[in-house]
Amino acid sequence: MSFDWWRENAETAEPGVRVQDIVDRVQAERRRERIQAEDARAADDGLWPHGWPHEAPDYPMGVLEAHKTMQRHRGCSVERCGRKAAARQALIDAGRLKPDSSRAYLDPSNMHPGPARTR
Repeated sequence: MSFDWWRENAETAEPGVRVQDIVDRVQAERRRERIQAEDARAADDGLWPHGWPHEAPDYPMGVLEAHKTMQRHRGCSVERCGRKAAARQALIDAGRLKPDSSRAYLDPSNMHPGPARTR
């Protein structure tokens, strides 16, 4: 049996989805996601005043807005980003997120700017 045994069988197999088709589709999806993420970062950088999108909102968030906020603020820590903390609390209150009981969390109403954490 040669190293190319799968190519020999591919010619006699029934037509279907080729591996290369799957690879191409996955690569296209990743490119699309990367472009969307870059567009979102560029929009955030150029549109909003410095620090504004990270402030806690002055209204209770709905579940849909909280989900989108958690996705957009994926790179933020709950301790430093009031908007992510408020979104997290909205999801907890709605029963959509169950926090890890072994961690200590800050109350979003007591958020204040502090020194950045270093790793």
